Amino acid sequence: MMDGKIIYSFATPYDPKADILYVNVVPKYSCVNSCRFCSRTDAVNGEANIYEQKAGTNLYLPNAPSVDEVVNAIETNRKRGIFRKTREVAFVGLGEPLLQFELIRDSIRKIREKDYRGKIRVDTNGLVKFWHGSFPFGCLELIERNPARELRQAGLDEIRISVNATSEKEYQKLCRPPYETAFETLCEFVRDCIAEEINTKASFVINFADEEVKSRTLKEYEQFANFFRNST
Repeated sequence: MMDGKIIYSFATPYDPKADILYVNVVPKYSCVNSCRFCSRTDAVNGEANIYEQKAGTNLYLPNAPSVDEVVNAIETNRKRGIFRKTREVAFVGLGEPLLQFELIRDSIRKIREKDYRGKIRVDTNGLVKFWHGSFPFGCLELIERNPARELRQAGLDEIRISVNATSEKEYQKLCRPPYETAFETLCEFVRDCIAEEINTKASFVINFADEEVKSRTLKEYEQFANFFRNST
């Protein structure tokens, strides 16, 4: 399989002029979840998938890039002339970007050090606290990391979190995570991001159904999101 791109852009209704730089740091389409609705499975199997077709490029990376490779690629691509300025840098990918937490955090910090003042965003499944949460220190003490705070301090403006459910039971069926408390921890991370005053957006899959699970309606998700926001 040919190596894919770290940086790409494409026009969308949200960004008709393709002024967003999408940053791909996900090696081998890696993700902890196995969501029923995701086209990542097609990509892993070497088949055509909707996301890469929309992006117009192959996104397979055999290994994660270095911080310098990411920052240099962003700097090269965002200087595209006087009349076209990058208004947003978005760490996304066909897989879970925050599996490369330190890489993304440190890349954001270096981009800010190079005087980039546009929006920086991350799209994620929100489960980062499972691999970048507490860790043992000595024999008795646990050190608690705060991924949301680290991202905010590095210079993150916005985070988009794929929630996709309204309960642990729904989430387990739809997203098939390897963790028993995935939805609870995801919601905790959402609250952390809000507390750190990161512009936090939750997304939900709609109009999906198979033999075992069916997504809720847009109205039901909106009601859940409003309830969640008011209780935070």
